[in-house]
Amino acid sequence: MIGFLMQFEEGTGVPKYMQLYQRLKEDMLKGRMKKGEKLPSVRSVASSLGVSKITVENAYNQLLVEGFVESVPKSGYFVQDLESTTMIFGEELPHSIEEEEPFQEVVTDGASEGTFHFQEWKKAINGVLEYEQEALLSAGDCQGEYALRYEIAKFIYQSRGVRAKPSQVVVGAGIQVLFSLLAAFLRQKTKEIAFEYPGFSKGMYIFEDHGYDTMKIPIDEEGLVLKELEESSAKIVYVSPSHQYPTGSVMPIKKRMQLLSWAERVDGYIIEDDYDSMLRYEGYPVPALQGISTSDRVIYAGSFSKLLLPSLRISFIILPKALLPSFHEVRNRYSQSVSKIEQLALASYMKEGSFLRHLRRIRMLYGKKNQLLVDAFKKNPTKDFQLVGKESGLHVVLSFAPKIQLEKMVHIAREEGILLEGVEEYPDNRILVFPYSGISDDQMEDVVKKIVSIAHEAKKS
Repeated sequence: MIGFLMQFEEGTGVPKYMQLYQRLKEDMLKGRMKKGEKLPSVRSVASSLGVSKITVENAYNQLLVEGFVESVPKSGYFVQDLESTTMIFGEELPHSIEEEEPFQEVVTDGASEGTFHFQEWKKAINGVLEYEQEALLSAGDCQGEYALRYEIAKFIYQSRGVRAKPSQVVVGAGIQVLFSLLAAFLRQKTKEIAFEYPGFSKGMYIFEDHGYDTMKIPIDEEGLVLKELEESSAKIVYVSPSHQYPTGSVMPIKKRMQLLSWAERVDGYIIEDDYDSMLRYEGYPVPALQGISTSDRVIYAGSFSKLLLPSLRISFIILPKALLPSFHEVRNRYSQSVSKIEQLALASYMKEGSFLRHLRRIRMLYGKKNQLLVDAFKKNPTKDFQLVGKESGLHVVLSFAPKIQLEKMVHIAREEGILLEGVEEYPDNRILVFPYSGISDDQMEDVVKKIVSIAHEAKKS
């Protein structure tokens, strides 16, 4: 059994009593120790293995707690009936779980190194833990912490012209979570919703999962084709007018006013996703649709994931005042999905001016990165694809010639560590999205050269 054959592994960080416990448990599960068999005395095992009696006692107590053995006063420890357990585990039970190579996800769309000052964020977190302890004893507001909603309302008015009170702000862990909430109470208005096509497919899926009929409205170089929307029966439409995904097109003011008129005429609502609007490299950021509306028919959606860190899942929506009663009818069915600590930390981060400093910094850094990308494509010309949608945001669109096999292109690129994303449910398209924010400046030209080379390799034979 144990004897002198038990060898402890040093430097593993696993205590000796746990190693002994695991060895005994394995012997029992594999049937090497039978029901009713008595374990050697604590003293004899300690002596033979050269360990303290406490080490052996701890191992035996762990087996006792888990039901592998029973303790008989003045007699010792005896193996329990493990027949059913042996049938489950048998000889298939491994001695330990082998470590596997983790799946290496290709990441070219993360935050660039150096864009986020972790010390400032750490200071905000520590401030909450030190000065907001009483607030942290409760779960918090399912709509979002007031301090954060106040800072969001102030920031989006100053930066995007969006007019809102804190009572209109709803915080959630990502746009999809908030869309699920929207879908829950917008059903009172309609069960039909229109989406840009191609566009934010994952947002569309949320409404489909809630039983909505979704209508795909095509886009042109100026965004949504309004004629198609007007001919539909939809009363709610999703748009990204300041930076359409994936094309990057900007909806001109004339079409914006027409879209607002449509919403008022049909007694409908517009969901405005202000995706990547703060990161514009040519000219100034385009004003938000909500800010120029006079009829209060725009649901504004924004996120901090791209502006701060992808791992910081904090997004928000601004509800028109007319929708607040419907929202309050369902709000208590949902728990807040964002950590209260992170909400209060972000509120402090914004209040103290760290967020504005961060925005100025990333505009400069990502502007430089965008220019490096554009220059790299100019230095490596090809007839296999064209670069489009490069004026803002953290991705560009590559429009490919018919001879390029896009699936092969994506596959080879992934093997090279480059992320190229196809546009879901958009048949006969010839475009791929290339997120580049996670690529370092000194790697940019090499990555572009690889893409050009991969395109040549992915041609139809």
